[in-house]
Amino acid sequence: MEKTTYLSSIVSALNKLNGMGSLNEIYDVIEKEGRLSYIFSNPNWKDNVRATIQRHCIQTKSYRGSEDLFRSVYGLGEGYWKFKNFDSSEYDNPIIDRQLKMIANLDISNTEKEMIIKSRIGQGIFRDRIIQKYEHCIITGINDNRLLLASHIKPWRSASNYERLSSENGLLLSPLYDKLFDIGLITFDDNMKILISNKLSCENVSRINIDTNKIYVNNPSNEMMVNMRYHRQNIFVE
Repeated sequence: MEKTTYLSSIVSALNKLNGMGSLNEIYDVIEKEGRLSYIFSNPNWKDNVRATIQRHCIQTKSYRGSEDLFRSVYGLGEGYWKFKNFDSSEYDNPIIDRQLKMIANLDISNTEKEMIIKSRIGQGIFRDRIIQKYEHCIITGINDNRLLLASHIKPWRSASNYERLSSENGLLLSPLYDKLFDIGLITFDDNMKILISNKLSCENVSRINIDTNKIYVNNPSNEMMVNMRYHRQNIFVE
């Protein structure tokens, strides 16, 4: 019988977690499986699990040429890992449900919980989808992902779980335009031309340099149009 190693235990745990999970979830699965002998003999076995993941992730300083298997989901230090080639779209619902349950059980305020949900779920799966769909800011053309935000059309607080993650409920914008859209100083009509709020001064309208005759998204879906109408009716400040 093949000996169970730290690496094989991590792979087994992530498979049971549908490809993505927190360190604590990985530890729990390994412990419940009980096949890794080190959990009974080494009090620091969790540190070794974490170190093994890092040695098999090219993103980390610990990587020394081992097989590149894992990726940090929310950035190094956040303690959330996935398989290198993991495609979240196939497993969204069980992973999201698991994360929502974990966050709901945290002893923090509802506002803090909402912030964590937005950053962990909204800016994970949702951001990946929006970047893949648009590739650049739809207004400026900027394509450096460090300078781009995945903006919800129908806001998070008003959206269903499906809408919160749907690429048809998002735009890729650079920060200035994300802010303008978020607080309702700009929106889009059914032709995806920009409408500018009267609450924005003429001086600032000229400074933001928006072409109101340009079509910013070609052939928008019916789903996107429904979300955009919600934005015009409920978020846009005329």
